[in-house]
Amino acid sequence: MKKKIDGLKQAVEMLQGLDLAAQQSLIAEIARKDPEMAIKLKQNLVTFDDLQYLTVSMMKRLLQEIDLDVLGLALRGANKDLSEHLLNMFSTNMRRDVEDILKGKPRPLSEVLEAQKKIMDVVHRLREKGEIILSKDKSEKYV
Repeated sequence: MKKKIDGLKQAVEMLQGLDLAAQQSLIAEIARKDPEMAIKLKQNLVTFDDLQYLTVSMMKRLLQEIDLDVLGLALRGANKDLSEHLLNMFSTNMRRDVEDILKGKPRPLSEVLEAQKKIMDVVHRLREKGEIILSKDKSEKYV
C-alpha cells in the first residue's frame, strides 16, 4: 500500500524554510497561476506576524525556549502593532529589557532575520507538539 502525501502540508513546510522575501515572491508567482492555491498556502503558512495571536500563557511557554535578547532583536524587524502587542504581555522589568534591546545600537538586517527565524523554528516545533496555537480566528476561545 502506498503512503498518501499531503502536498499542501509539504508545500507549507517548504515555504516556512524560506525567508520572508522568498516566501512572498513564491506565493505571488503561485497566485498568478493558481490563486486558490496561493490563498490556501497563505492560510496555512505561519509567519512572524502571526505571533500576534499568542496568548500570555503561550508567550510564557515560548520564552522558556528563547532568550529575551533574541526576541528583542527579532522585534526590530516587526511592525509596531505586533511589537506593542507582545510587549504588553510582559512584566515591567521584562518589557524594559526588551525595549533596551530594541533601542540599542543598529544591527544588520541579516541578524534581525536570523533572530526571527530562530523564534519561528521554536514556534513551529511547539505548534506541532500542540503546546501553542496560532489561530487567526479571533472568535475562537482557547481554555
